[in-house]
Amino acid sequence: MSNKVSVIVVSGFLGAGKTTVLRRLVRELNPTRTAIITNDLSGLTNEIEIFGGEHYLRGEALVELTAACTQCSLRQHVAEAIIRLTSLGKYDTILIESSSSTDPLLIANLFDADETEGVAVSAVARLDHLVTVVDAERFWDDYESGITLRERGLGTGPDDARTLAELLADQLEFSTTLVLSKCDRVTPVERERLERFLWQVNPDAGCMAVSQGDRDPLLLETTRPHEGAALEITPGWMHALSGTSLPEGDRETGTFVYRAKRPFHPFRFWLLMQEEWLGVLRSKGYFWVASQPKTCYMWSQAGTNCLYERLGRWWVAIPDRHWPKGEGALDELRKVWDLEFGDRRIELAFMGEEIDRVDLKRRLDACLLTRAELALDEELWCAFRDPFKKPTWEKRHIRAERHDLLPEEES
Repeated sequence: MSNKVSVIVVSGFLGAGKTTVLRRLVRELNPTRTAIITNDLSGLTNEIEIFGGEHYLRGEALVELTAACTQCSLRQHVAEAIIRLTSLGKYDTILIESSSSTDPLLIANLFDADETEGVAVSAVARLDHLVTVVDAERFWDDYESGITLRERGLGTGPDDARTLAELLADQLEFSTTLVLSKCDRVTPVERERLERFLWQVNPDAGCMAVSQGDRDPLLLETTRPHEGAALEITPGWMHALSGTSLPEGDRETGTFVYRAKRPFHPFRFWLLMQEEWLGVLRSKGYFWVASQPKTCYMWSQAGTNCLYERLGRWWVAIPDRHWPKGEGALDELRKVWDLEFGDRRIELAFMGEEIDRVDLKRRLDACLLTRAELALDEELWCAFRDPFKKPTWEKRHIRAERHDLLPEEES
C-alpha cells in the first residue's frame, strides 16, 4: 500500500453548493485524519466544531489561500500547502475547495509539476478525485449567458478573458465525479436534459443527483482509481474524435464528428463561425486554413461563445529530425498521415441535442477549398482573405457578440 496522502478537489461555480458537499465529505471521511485547503474560510467557520477535530479550531488542518492569488501564485500556494500538510504525517486525506473561477486542471497539473521546496507533490500525495458540483437550477442560464468572468467580477486578473461557459465546460470535462445539486428545484425533464449533456461532455465521470447536499457515501470509494494508477480523464469530444465506443449508445444521437483532409477557406469558415449552429451546445477539435498551411488551430465552443487558438505546426511542416522518436508516437502519426496533406486535417466534434447533421455537414463542406482552389499553388492560398491572421498567439473569442463586420486584417 502507498503511504501517499489522498487528495480530493471540489470545484464548481458560484452558488453551486461546493461548501455543502465539502462539509458532507468531511463528515463521511475521518475528520481527525482529514485536512482542508480552501479559498474561503467563512463558509466553514460556522460549522467547524461539528467536524470533531481540535486541529480545525487551531487552524492546523485548515488552510485558507489568499484572495489575491493569481493563477500562477495559486498553484504555488496549493503545492506548498499540500507539502506542509503531508509532512505532518497526521492526515490520510486532503480536501481542496477551489474558487468559483478555478479550472480543476490548474490543480491537477501540480501532480505533474517540478519540485516545490525540494519535494514533488506527486511524491507525497495522490490525486484521487476531481469533483465538480453543478447547479441544476442555474446551469443553463450561466452556460448560455455569453458573459465573461470579468463581467461577473470573478476574473483572476486583467488578462483573464475566459467566458463563463468556457469555465463551466472545463470544469465538467476535467472531473472524475459530477455532483448535480439543487435537483429538487428543477423538473424531471430539465434534470434529464442536463444529465444527458453532462454525459456527452464527460462520459467517464461518475454522475449523481443530490438535493441539499445529500450524497451517496460510497460513490467516491467505488470510483476511486486503483492503487498506483494514474488519474486519466478523457473528455467526451476526445472520445468522439478517437472513435471510442461509448456506453449507452442511444445517447450518441447528440454527437456528430466532422472530418476532412482539405483545408478550410479562411474567410468562408470565419463567416460560418459567426452563424448560429442550432442544437450545438459544445464543440471542440482541430482544423487548418489554406492561407496558413503550416499552422494547427484548436477550435473550442461552449454555449454562445467560440474561440480559436494556434497550437503550433503540423508535423508535415517540421523537419524529420525533430519528429518524435518513440514508436508509439510514430504509429499514431502514421494512422492520420495522408500522401497529399501529411498529418494536416480537420477533426471537429459537436455535442448537443437534435443536431441536424446533414445541414451542418453541408455548411462545413461549403467552407472547404473547391477543386479549382485546391489546384492552386500553396503560395497562392496565402493570398486568401484571412481574418485568422493575428500578431500574437493568444486565444481569440468570436461570436460572444454578433457583429456584421469583420475585424481589421493585417496587410
